[in-house]
Amino acid sequence: MKQSTMYYMIRGLLGLSFHMIFTAAGLYRIDIAHLEVYQLILIGTALEISIFIFEIPTGIIADLKSRRLSIIIGLFIIAFGAMIEVFTPFFYVIFISQLVLGFGYTFISGALDSWISDEIKPDALEHTIITGSQIYALLSILGIVLAAVIGVIDIRLSIYVGAFILIALGFLSIIYMKEDHFIKHKSDGSAAKQYFTQFIKGFAHIKNNKMLRIMFVIVLFYGLYSEGIDRTYELNILDGLNFRMLWDLPPIWILSIVNAIVAVIGYLMLFVVKRYLKKSHYLYLWAFNLTLMMIIGIVLFAYMPYVYFALFGFIFFSVSRAGTHPLLNTILLKNTPTNIKATVLSSFGQLDAIGQLLSGGLMVLISLWLDIKGVYLVTALLLIVPMMLFLRLKRIATNDSLDV
Repeated sequence: MKQSTMYYMIRGLLGLSFHMIFTAAGLYRIDIAHLEVYQLILIGTALEISIFIFEIPTGIIADLKSRRLSIIIGLFIIAFGAMIEVFTPFFYVIFISQLVLGFGYTFISGALDSWISDEIKPDALEHTIITGSQIYALLSILGIVLAAVIGVIDIRLSIYVGAFILIALGFLSIIYMKEDHFIKHKSDGSAAKQYFTQFIKGFAHIKNNKMLRIMFVIVLFYGLYSEGIDRTYELNILDGLNFRMLWDLPPIWILSIVNAIVAVIGYLMLFVVKRYLKKSHYLYLWAFNLTLMMIIGIVLFAYMPYVYFALFGFIFFSVSRAGTHPLLNTILLKNTPTNIKATVLSSFGQLDAIGQLLSGGLMVLISLWLDIKGVYLVTALLLIVPMMLFLRLKRIATNDSLDV
């Protein structure tokens, strides 16, 4: 099996399983666990605490030992974390499940794109990563449909099936995933010394690279904005916009329909993005445009008096956001040497987690002081900073290409 094919399979099955799990989990927390707004935000904070603690250590392990092994370990841990959540609908159990799930995610987050970037030709990187995102979006639709069908029987069953898919993917990766171009570091001193040296290399590279210094601020603010909307959008759609009454459907179907629309349009939008990424500086222009679209979508979701226009705002935001992930990873990979790719990507993953941790506390306070619309307004305002910095990156990329 070609490794690009293996990458597409992993991305696709991650989209399938994650959307089965998260579509069902959102409703599970509202209708079965009966969590309050601040508890929903704290659940997200638990996930980010785990990512904050483990992101860089697991990225260093992936760079020093094996990115393939890191990915396989992560798949099994995420599956276990998902199953913990539905053992019992208590807040503290769900909180612990997110700690475990976040821990597993850190094994994959920096390692997967770093692995494929070494296994394919450099000039195929953008195409491969964006195609992987398209396959992720396409299989996400199936995951959402399965969550809706299975969720009518039992919401928890959707989560169990999603976890089983991750376990099956773990075994498939053991059999078919290869690591032919990874250069394993020779032992030089204790393991602790190796890890510390690798961390310093990654940090020094970020500090000395002008593009990555700006990305440092961008990723931080991308983390800062997110928790308010990520943990409450289901509640706002079902109860704030009153779609329980407008659509005479089971709540899991309502959320599944919305998420499926997002996945379909997001899949189509990535075709447009991929078509126009012919020059490096278009990366930054597209990132600027998509961030602006995210801001507009959040404001519409919060303040549109007509519920269907408000729902359109959420869909517009979510589709725009889906397009930013492959662009951000491509920017980071293009500006990082191969021996520290997973470390650098994990460092930015930890930075995103720091932003989301700070966001969780901030949004909890705002939710106690203002209503949910106030929470969404703050999230939109925070995105203005990365939006403007993408223009700065575009100018640097354009000037560098002219110098050459």
